[in-house]
Amino acid sequence: MFGAHTLVRTWRKTEYLAGKLKGTTSMEISYHASSVRIDARHDAGFFADGVRGEWSVEKYHARRDGTYCEDIRTRRCDENVTGALMLARTLALYFFAKSGMSNCQAFKEKMQANPDMVFDLVMGKEV
Repeated sequence: MFGAHTLVRTWRKTEYLAGKLKGTTSMEISYHASSVRIDARHDAGFFADGVRGEWSVEKYHARRDGTYCEDIRTRRCDENVTGALMLARTLALYFFAKSGMSNCQAFKEKMQANPDMVFDLVMGKEV
């Protein structure tokens, strides 16, 4: 691969806590190509943190899938409508995280009651 200097092999163990596979585990090996060379600053821990960071994004996806059923909707709805809803939800979740609030319903009610707060969030101001 052009520009790749390092190939990282990762073993991933998945434990199923619900559903038909509850109580079972599976192992998966994945490979990640990187343009970063292994050196004193970029050791195995550096690459492990990168792989873990990738999986922290998956927690966010799981939240979206569980809350908004996006995986199911993408199979049943017009893809343009689903894409627009996903984009709107992405912005809403971003602003929710940026607000520092921990209750989604309270955040929604605060936004509905205070349109100026929404404008401030969009403009990048602290709320």
